[in-house]
Amino acid sequence: MKIIVANWKMNNGFDEVDDWIEAFYEVFFKKIEEENPYEVVLCPSNILLDYIDTQLIEDGFHFMEYLSNKYDKSPEDFSLEEIKKYVYDSRPLKLGAQDCGFEDEGQFTGDVSAKQLKEVNCEYIIIGHSERRKYHFETDEIVNKKVALAVKNEITPILCIGEPSEVRSNGQHFEFIKNQIKNSLPFIGYKKLLIAYEPIWAIGTGVTATPKEIAEMADFIHNFLKIETSIFIENFALLYGGSVNSSNSDEILNIKGIDGLLVGKASLNFAEFGKILMNTK
Repeated sequence: MKIIVANWKMNNGFDEVDDWIEAFYEVFFKKIEEENPYEVVLCPSNILLDYIDTQLIEDGFHFMEYLSNKYDKSPEDFSLEEIKKYVYDSRPLKLGAQDCGFEDEGQFTGDVSAKQLKEVNCEYIIIGHSERRKYHFETDEIVNKKVALAVKNEITPILCIGEPSEVRSNGQHFEFIKNQIKNSLPFIGYKKLLIAYEPIWAIGTGVTATPKEIAEMADFIHNFLKIETSIFIENFALLYGGSVNSSNSDEILNIKGIDGLLVGKASLNFAEFGKILMNTK
């Protein structure tokens, strides 16, 4: 099953949320007959998380009504376990955050902890995005602490890695990525881990890495993780990000070793993001 993550960054508000989620469910119900076509994760600004969580709870009950009609089953016939499953555990749209603090609590003005994000039913956290590393001076050590706290609070980390253009030009991209992974991943047990490979030179530039470049890096990352982390990672998926859109998403998803996408600009407007979902097999 492919995983498609929508990273809104510092964009969109409450009006856009309503329109986006409504459009998402229109596509979802078109694809629902396919067996687990994909998993979609929405990562908005923090101020929208609680609002979206409430929307998704309501939508969970609407989905139960859909199942009731489909299987000629009364809503009252659903057990508490089934209600929990459809309203919380098996949401077709998962909720994710764009970052978290490096401590669970304390005197850190402006930060939001993984512990707090868990309370609004966040299932994923993007950690170590290149924009956080660049504009907020986050080091691998800080990223490492954030990953550990996400796992501690039973939230799946989406660890972002990627090399700048000068590193690739010098032919040092594999070594750079190896060190970034080793330094950013704490040696702990992971029930699930996503790694998003986003070459910095492809983020927001309109330039996407070639299929050959993506395939080579995917192969390198998978082989490296098998050697270094196979003991403590139960479930690992590799995403690609960097100028992903509906024109190139299908080709990227068909590259061996790529399990999903981290979509930035193309996720803001659902007309474009919906095309990516419709193309996903």
